[in-house]
Amino acid sequence: MSAPAVLPSPPPEIESSLLGVLLTAESAREGANALLDALIPLVGAVAAAIAVRDRDGLTLHVLAEVGAPRAWPAKLAPQAAVSGQPGVDPFTGVMVFPLRANGRVVGALLIGDSIQGSGLLKDRQLAPLLDTTGAVLSALASRTDAELQRRSGLRSVDAILEGMAHQMANPLTGASAIAQLLEEDLTAPEHRVALSQIRQELTRAFTVLHDLLEFQRDTRAQDGILDLNAAVERIIRFRGYAIREQGIALDVETTSDFKPVRADARGLEQAMLLALRYAEMQSHGAVNRRIAVRVRDAGPRDVAVDVIDSGPGNVPELTADYFDLPFYSEHPARRTSDDRPDLGLAASILRGGGGSLQVSGSKTDGTTLTLVLPRANLPESVTRHGMAKS
Repeated sequence: MSAPAVLPSPPPEIESSLLGVLLTAESAREGANALLDALIPLVGAVAAAIAVRDRDGLTLHVLAEVGAPRAWPAKLAPQAAVSGQPGVDPFTGVMVFPLRANGRVVGALLIGDSIQGSGLLKDRQLAPLLDTTGAVLSALASRTDAELQRRSGLRSVDAILEGMAHQMANPLTGASAIAQLLEEDLTAPEHRVALSQIRQELTRAFTVLHDLLEFQRDTRAQDGILDLNAAVERIIRFRGYAIREQGIALDVETTSDFKPVRADARGLEQAMLLALRYAEMQSHGAVNRRIAVRVRDAGPRDVAVDVIDSGPGNVPELTADYFDLPFYSEHPARRTSDDRPDLGLAASILRGGGGSLQVSGSKTDGTTLTLVLPRANLPESVTRHGMAKS
């Protein structure tokens, strides 16, 4: 009786690279990119992606991708999710290799060429490498649980804000109607002028409430993919009026092409608002009070937003302090935080989505805050559709 065949060990350089991701990656998205880079010698020069499985179902969220853009499966087949067996997705033709950890499927390695993917099934080195990849991906995803809980909390705050805005709109509507009736009855010119000013202020209040509701509503992002240009324009519409009212010029430069990024809409908005608030505070004491916001490419895998102020060029600390602030408003630390936006929180939010916050300062050019976000590698047809919509 012949001895059973011994499976060869995976190449040590690939195995060590996969395990090293746990020591270097600060987010699940950053780690997925590193995992995919380590697997390239095995999968070859084909379109490939790593996706994490939603904890509540079969939905796949793509974290990293390489090669030619293509459509990836939105869900795991039930058989793959339960048994963990590889297979070809019938809708996209993509080869799906489920990634397992602790007895459950946590994500998938996706190979765009199903013929190449089928060839990988014959490689005995693949199975142990997939096990290592799944274990690392699971550990990275668990690090983001706190961030996911924070986002859930933000959604609850959104619902409260919408209810408050509608309740505030009701008395404003009544006050506006009464003012209109009074204006028709008043004959004294000075009274009519005063009432006209009241109506103008009511109109401003309505505008603020409308902007608040528009800002907090769903951006219709699918699978975490946003058009960065549209996201920046949305934030500028929400905050731009208040900035210009302070006598600060606001220049906005977006790109003519579609900039798809993988980001959480609420997290991106919060990070952008913190960066804008810092730019406001720095620009107050400047002679030429100006803020510039610019969308640009930041390499093959990233897109960036620069927020440039006209201040003295200070380089801020990026240590988050939001856990140290008491919740009651009269505490001195709380009052100080209003004048010192928590850029550490902005950096933490961006890292949670695979991005980063970079800072630089110059006495002549002010402070530049650069929000870097991972680019979504979309098929050309989807990109053209996005450009048409924007």
